[in-house]
Amino acid sequence: MQKRKRFLALALCALLLCALLPPRAAAAPTLYFTAVNDRMCDLSDATMPFWQNGTLYIAGATVDDRENLGIQYSYNQEKSVALLIRRQEVLYCDLTTGVMENNRTGERYAGAAVVKSGMVFFPIAAVAKMFGLTYSSTKIAYGYLLRICDSGAILSDEDFIDAATSPIQRRYAQYERAHTQEQPAQPENPETPETPVQRGALTVYLLLPVADEDEGMALLTVLDGSSAHATLLLTPETMETADDLLRRAAATGHALAVSVQAETAEEALAQIERANDCLWSAASVRTRLVYLNGGSRELRAAVSDAGYCPLTVNISDFTRSGTHWAETALGWSGQSSSVRLYLGSNASLSAPLSAALGRLLAEKCTVLALNEVSA
Repeated sequence: MQKRKRFLALALCALLLCALLPPRAAAAPTLYFTAVNDRMCDLSDATMPFWQNGTLYIAGATVDDRENLGIQYSYNQEKSVALLIRRQEVLYCDLTTGVMENNRTGERYAGAAVVKSGMVFFPIAAVAKMFGLTYSSTKIAYGYLLRICDSGAILSDEDFIDAATSPIQRRYAQYERAHTQEQPAQPENPETPETPVQRGALTVYLLLPVADEDEGMALLTVLDGSSAHATLLLTPETMETADDLLRRAAATGHALAVSVQAETAEEALAQIERANDCLWSAASVRTRLVYLNGGSRELRAAVSDAGYCPLTVNISDFTRSGTHWAETALGWSGQSSSVRLYLGSNASLSAPLSAALGRLLAEKCTVLALNEVSA
């Protein structure tokens, strides 16, 4: 009886704490909590993971954990070199050239480390492959939990999240209090003049089907020349013969999604796994982004329940006219801050894509690749 009373008291305290926590503003950025094995890390803007051009980055300070992961982080700002060290293994990152490689084997990894406010962030996929780690990103009440593990982890992700409920709530409350204190005092009745949505506020997510490696390379050349990014849709069959394309796309910040044609969940999941095997072999990355060609609502639900992100589009445009593509996207300006546009049928998209990008960028649109958060 006493144990039951104690459990109810603890549950009531947890509910009370949740009620006292301030709600996040609708426009607030997504929070990423981090954990190493069975230990929660501090929640800080300085070390918070983030997505950039389809790649998830982790702070060097987060994996600098000799007790759990046995890894040491080092950054020489003068030489623009960052290192992650575990015994005789060294992940060497030249921040000038963008090269990341294993100092013992010479193997190079997709992506490049980046510096943000004096902290070096590394692509989590490269760190995991280099040191034999696993990682997971799980949606929780206050954002996402990125958990990095080696063989020393004891709890499953589900059990860890249950056990870490109170530490997560405390970190969230501390983070919100710190940011509330930083906010300047607002007048009681501030004037909020209406500001019309400008075309420059429009973010365009392009979804481009890729039939073969040559066409994909041509699309990347057009995108990279315009400093734009897109989501490339490839079938498992295409991925099996496109190693160079997969490496280039992953290294330059584009998103890769599996294009699936299936009637059942079993068929769809088998295709996704087959595609991810190709991705891992070619570029040391995996994707959760899936484009279901004509999939039913039940199939989408099954794929989502399996942990993947089925993509949705606002509109599909098969006119093969770059001018029409741009006008279609710009038509959403004022209605929404972003639009997802599926373009073309399967081949010879590079010429109209160049025309479309020229118009969109002239209108100050941002052209980005989708990621697991924006998808």
